[in-house]
Amino acid sequence: MKISRKRLLFVLFLPVFWILGGCATQTDLNAVQRDSNNMTKEVLGLQRNLYDLNAEIKDFSGKLDKVDKRTADLQRDVGDVKAKMGSLTKEMESSSQPMRRNQADLGARMDKLQLDVQNLTGRFEESKYFAEKTFGATKNYQTRLEELEKRVAALSKNPEGAGKTEPTGKPAAEKGEDEKPPMAISTSEPSKETPGKKSEPPPKTAAGPDETYKKAYDLYNKGSIEDAQKEFKKLLDAYPKSKYSENAHFWLGECYYAQKKYEDAILEYDEVIKKYAKGNKVPDALYRQGMAFWEMKDTTNAKLILKEVVRRFPQSDQANRARKKLKELG
Repeated sequence: MKISRKRLLFVLFLPVFWILGGCATQTDLNAVQRDSNNMTKEVLGLQRNLYDLNAEIKDFSGKLDKVDKRTADLQRDVGDVKAKMGSLTKEMESSSQPMRRNQADLGARMDKLQLDVQNLTGRFEESKYFAEKTFGATKNYQTRLEELEKRVAALSKNPEGAGKTEPTGKPAAEKGEDEKPPMAISTSEPSKETPGKKSEPPPKTAAGPDETYKKAYDLYNKGSIEDAQKEFKKLLDAYPKSKYSENAHFWLGECYYAQKKYEDAILEYDEVIKKYAKGNKVPDALYRQGMAFWEMKDTTNAKLILKEVVRRFPQSDQANRARKKLKELG
């Protein structure tokens, strides 16, 4: 615009200069004409540049509009993704709650199953012990019965020489003089009783610790808790230092636990822990003692005792169950 204005002024005042100059030469006029032509060319070049610049500005504005539109689309997409993530998070939280409850129930069931397996294992071992002992006694009785049958057969064949010869064929003289003669064996003939005297039944012998413990344990397995409790007490009163005392105290505690007499159960478990510190039933007694406190809603002592199980017997099954229970208690 400035160049055009100069050119206009020059064209207007050119005649004036020419009149005033009066003596301008042809050379001067040619120079002025050349300057005018050059200015015209510059103006045209500037106009073309201006047109090109306007075109570039329009193109840039179009691209900027596209970028703004794309940005808006991306923002909408981000908003949609955030909304979907929020809904998915809520769905995961709502779906994880039943799973957590199921896991807790499964853990409780596993604890019960492990306890049942442990009890069954203990019962199996004890039953195995009694079975082996019973088998040994039966075998011994079978041997004695065979010997008695041989003696009866020998007496039946040679009743007159019974006082001279043993049923095995050895002379009686070979035996020591101080040895007592064998017991008389009753045959199929009726025994002759002395007139006026009545035969008395043999005296009843008191049951030993083996029989008493087996009876109590069988009653417990059958669910006769009160009868089992009486038999375990009878065993501890009659044989307080027998090899079954530790187990008797523990199973007596289990009887109380089954009857929901948790304080009595805790005392019996404590007998196992204190009197038999190196016994096999100590981990069980300690764990069950903690569970008894938990049943009594005494979570403080329950936690302390369960932690003691983990500390003293870290590799045991009881310690694993104690860890799970501690997680439940928080």
